[in-house]
Order: sequence, then structure tokens, then C-alpha cells
Amino acid sequence: MTVTGGVRERGEPSPADGVTANRAGGAFPFDDLAERAMRVAWLWPALVTFLFGCYELTRSELWRDELSSWSFATRPVSQLINIVHHTDATQLGYYLLLHWWIVVFGDSVVAMRLLSVLAMAGAAACVTLVGRRLADARAGLAAGLIFALVPSVSRFAQEARFYALQVLVAMLATLLLLRAIDRPSPRRWVAYGVSLVLVGYIDLVALCLITGHIAVVALWRWRERDSTASRGQLIWFAAAVVASCAACLPIALVGLGQAGTQLEWLFRPGLSLNTFGFFGRNLFYSTAAAAALIIVAVFAWAVAWRPAAVATSIALAPVATVWLISQGPHSYFFPRYLLFTVAAWSLLAGLALSRLDVRLVAAAVLVFYVLGAGDQGVIREPGAHTWAEYPDNQTTYYWDFAGAARAIAKRVHPGDGIAYPGSPIRWEMIDYGVRYYLEHDLPAGRIPREVFVARTAAAAGTLYSVDCADPAVCLAHTPRMWIVNDGYLKDPYHYLPAGEAAAMSASYRVTLIRHMPGLTVFLLVRT
Repeated sequence: MTVTGGVRERGEPSPADGVTANRAGGAFPFDDLAERAMRVAWLWPALVTFLFGCYELTRSELWRDELSSWSFATRPVSQLINIVHHTDATQLGYYLLLHWWIVVFGDSVVAMRLLSVLAMAGAAACVTLVGRRLADARAGLAAGLIFALVPSVSRFAQEARFYALQVLVAMLATLLLLRAIDRPSPRRWVAYGVSLVLVGYIDLVALCLITGHIAVVALWRWRERDSTASRGQLIWFAAAVVASCAACLPIALVGLGQAGTQLEWLFRPGLSLNTFGFFGRNLFYSTAAAAALIIVAVFAWAVAWRPAAVATSIALAPVATVWLISQGPHSYFFPRYLLFTVAAWSLLAGLALSRLDVRLVAAAVLVFYVLGAGDQGVIREPGAHTWAEYPDNQTTYYWDFAGAARAIAKRVHPGDGIAYPGSPIRWEMIDYGVRYYLEHDLPAGRIPREVFVARTAAAAGTLYSVDCADPAVCLAHTPRMWIVNDGYLKDPYHYLPAGEAAAMSASYRVTLIRHMPGLTVFLLVRT
């Protein structure tokens, strides 16, 4: 007996049967195409997600979060494991995967982001399979296609971060749970437990998915309360959850110690309409798409309340859990950390559309695409990845690291040095951004030397490099210095540490100033 109890009554024809009957009656050629699509329903959402992810994949520049991924993943595994003792411990699994991906495919923007594109395409396939298991092939296909068209899905499919992989493993875990409930066996429960461990090591916050799964199992247990076999399956579920949480405990303890510095920008969430209004808009990266999806999802309860209860549990229980945890010393309440709940909302929409004629389903999916089409274009603008709160607080400001690198590459000389801003704007990672594009624009021997760096970040086992103790000694007789600074500036020393500015100001004059979005490049020549 499934957790949903079945959507159709026994003897009621399936959607595919209905299509066959219509075709036999000479209805529409489109029906035959629909029947063929149902046989491999998971393929089409995966393909649409992949194509949307590849569309203008490199138009938006790498931003600081992606540059962090690049910095960590390009280090040796021993250094990578060592650095998680200081920062980003809760994403260790993603960094290790990206490391080996880069070893095979390189660290170009396309290569690094393609991992996320493929992961999100896999997530779309899992959404389709979960929808089919909850209801039928039509519900699964509709859910998968709607998921593929959500703007936030495309946005994070094009991000060299862990979010797409988080959605993939979360939906895989959900699929494995439903399979274990439908046809229980020790091997299936072990597979489910392993999937939860993967969730925890890719993004620890996503492990709150377990609360949604607890609600799903509670629904199944309530339906099967008189069954002796259900008690045994309940024990297997509890064992899988406890074992997976125990396996994630080491990374959780390390991550808890880092939360104060990494998540200090997040505030404790309230219960206001503004809080949850922003959460919904930012979760889907579209106000119109969010409103349409939530409204349609409500009708799933009228179509099939048990499958709708399963999807609703996964959509809401993790959000409520993270909200409650965020009332403590550290807040984790931000939409992209719960991106996998978009899949649950898509499942609800798929369930709501599952009883409609296939042509009406296609029309509804098309309307949903139109609602999000404007946002799909905006999130591919050059600086769009820096808009963490989109569609709120959208600006045209971003750091054109590639433009700065091109300006330097055109005029660089052997022996040139380079300097970047220090605190308090080091978090903008201007040094990482310009260095990344310089390494891809110039041969290794022509890249300007960072003269004020005593130890690189990799050597120090940290995110940031260690500054030179005596800037004048480190500067020595460097003939020319490049300075890349934040904003539209005329003073090259504005954000530089006082010691570095003093060492250069006495012996150098500015010979070139180039402005580009978010940055100013200066060339200084020794007098």
C-alpha cells in the first residue's frame, strides 16, 4: 500500500488509456505524441532544464560565492579538507565533487557551471518520477515541466555552487523514501539513509528535509495503523534517519562553530507578511510565477488530498523547521538554502493539473512560462548573480572582473606587480575575481605578482591571503604596479591598507586610469 493510497479508483482508466481511446476515436494527432511522451516522462523536464541552464550560461560573470567555490575546489584535497576547519565546512561534499570535476573538465566558467546544470536537470527528472509515484505520469510530467520553467531553477542551474546539487539529492532522497514505503526492503531503506547523508554533506541546512519526510511517514502510518508490517517499516525509517544524522554530526559540529561569522548577515526572521512575502518572491525569483504556482498548488488538495499532503509536507515543514531554528543564536532562514522546496510546489501544481485534458495541461505550462519569461531574461544579465535578494533590491551595480582583467592584459609587462583592497571590503573578493580572469587571459609568466601577499590563501589554509608585514620591503624595486580598486575612484589608494599606500605613494605616479562597472584599474609607474 502506497503512502498516497492511490489517486485513481480501481478500474478508472489511466491518462495514457484515455489518450489511446481518444486516438482510436480519431480525435487528435497530438494525443499520440502525448502518449509517447508519457513513456519517458522524466526525460522531457530534464531536457528542458538542461537547455534553459545552458542558455547564456556565461553571460553573468562569476561572483564572490562562485569564486569561493573555485578557490576551494582548485586546492589539493588535503588542503581542501583542512580549510573546512575554518570556513564552509557544511558544503564539504560539494567542494570535493567540484574538485574532481575540475580535474577532469577544467575550471572554465562553462565547465564549473555545467556541473550545476546537469545536477538541476537530474533534479527535474527526480521531480517527474516523484510526481508519477504520487499520482500518475501526467502529474509527474506537468510537475517536472513547471519545475524546469521556474526562474530560480534556471538561476541556480547556472551557479557554480551547491544549490543545484542540493535540490538533486533532496528529491532523490524523497523518491527513495517513497520507493521504500511502497515496496519495503532493507536495501531500499539503506539507500534512503545514504541519500540523507549526501544531503547533509552537500548542504547541512537542507537536512531539515527530514521533517517533511517525518510528516510523510506519519501520514502513511496513520493510513496503515492497523498493519503489523508498518511497525517494522517505521523502525527502518527511524534507523535510517538516526544513522544519517549521526554520520552528519561531525560536519554539523564544525559548521555550528563557523555560523557566527559566515551567517552574520542574516537576521532573525519574524512572522510578518513582509518576511514571508520576500521569502516566496526570492524562492522562485519571480513574483508572478510565485503567485501563480502557489494559487494553482492549492487546487491539488481538491484533486487528490493524500498526494497533496505529501507534497505540502515537503514544501512547508522544512521552512517551518528552519524558521524555528533561526530564532536561536544564528539565523539560517534564507530562500536559496531551501531551494529544494520549489520542487515540492511544482509537485503540487502537477497534481492540480493532472485531471485536465493534456492540451489544457500544455496550455497551463505555457502560461506559466510566459509569467516567468521576463525574469528569465533579467537573471541572465552580466551582474545578475550578485542580486542575492532578486526580485527585491535589484540594481545595475556589479564588479566587472573580466573587464578589469582585459584592461590589464592589454598593457601588462614582465615584472609588473598588482595590489587589491584590504579590509573592510575584502569580502568582495576583487582579488579572486581579477586573478581568475587573468589566469584565463594570460600565460602564467605574464600574470602580475601580488607583491603584498606573504602567504597565499591556499598555503595559509584560509579563504584570504596573509598580508606582508613590511610593505616597503615586499614592494622592493617593482617597476610598475597595477591597483584594482572598488567603485568609481580617482585615488588609487582609497581602500588600500595604510602601509601599502605609504610605500607606493612616495615613489610612484599614476599613468593610467580605466573605469568599468564596479571597479577602477590604475597603473602606477615608479618615478
